[in-house]
Amino acid sequence: MKRITNNPIVGYLSVIKYLTLLFALTFVISSCDKEEEMKAPLLEGEAPDFSLSSLDGKQVKLADYSNKVVVLFFFGNNCPSCKAASPNVESMLVAPFAGRSDYQILGLDQWNGNSSAVQAFKTITGVSFPLLLNASAVASDYKTTYDRLVVIDKSGNIVFSGTQGVSADIAVVKQKVEMLLGAQSITPIDTSVVKGVNAPDFTLNSILGSSIKLSSYSKKVVVLFFLGNNCPACKSAAPSVESKLVTPFALRTDYQVLGLDQWDGNQTSLEVFKTVTGVSFPLLLNASAVASSYKTTYDRLVVIDKEGTIAFNGSQGAAADIEAVKQKVELLLSK
Repeated sequence: MKRITNNPIVGYLSVIKYLTLLFALTFVISSCDKEEEMKAPLLEGEAPDFSLSSLDGKQVKLADYSNKVVVLFFFGNNCPSCKAASPNVESMLVAPFAGRSDYQILGLDQWNGNSSAVQAFKTITGVSFPLLLNASAVASDYKTTYDRLVVIDKSGNIVFSGTQGVSADIAVVKQKVEMLLGAQSITPIDTSVVKGVNAPDFTLNSILGSSIKLSSYSKKVVVLFFLGNNCPACKSAAPSVESKLVTPFALRTDYQVLGLDQWDGNQTSLEVFKTVTGVSFPLLLNASAVASSYKTTYDRLVVIDKEGTIAFNGSQGAAADIEAVKQKVELLLSK
């Protein structure tokens, strides 16, 4: 027979335990509801207006771009995935539409960094579009977060609000922009060093302490892998660079792959990159100025022929270009 107690203290403690459990459960449900609400992007309707300061001190309003297609790139000033995606934003969402007067892309720092932090982001990524400060409140208005893309049509309405990282959405966004802009004569600006010109020479230190000059590889085919020491896309591409651009040509004495850190990391950061990725080719420090001279950025591949001229200069991520680069190398080595 079950024993029944009439002890008031036991009963009181049971009530307290029940209420505590009920409160905790209510809090969890409420938190989940709020989390789901924050995850749900603002998918349609009029785009909330905003006014933010740019890096050059100007006040930028969304309303200034009426009758234009606008892409908002919400980023975090020190977000690795945002840094990794930025060159593709530049090459896929800026360069192809450079001749359009009815189009604008804006970068909004959702991490509310100071001017120095956002300037460092611009320097590292090499993007050309305006970067705006203190955009966390704007991101909240749009119910989005960093590493996201939003597209606004010429009527000022949201037609796309990304629910995943920029790298995953960028192709879809490009198609959306093309559809919204329609047919018009576009004069794209080629920001890369064109094929057939002499490859700018450089001298950089390797992580092994040796000084390496490009000119020391004369009469050789050279592949330059511009990387960021903590760039996720670069880390992801590096093993394929090793397996497809190093291993198949291991016996060639007229061929060399070099990795150049465009993020100007210290020796330790680049040694970590080498350890994590397992690459065998030389890794060179402080290459941002070299990247600038080649008019390229990190996560890019450049091929130099035996005459010292540029035979290929990638305009997209290394992983996307690697097969084309391998074919180019095979062709150049066969001559």
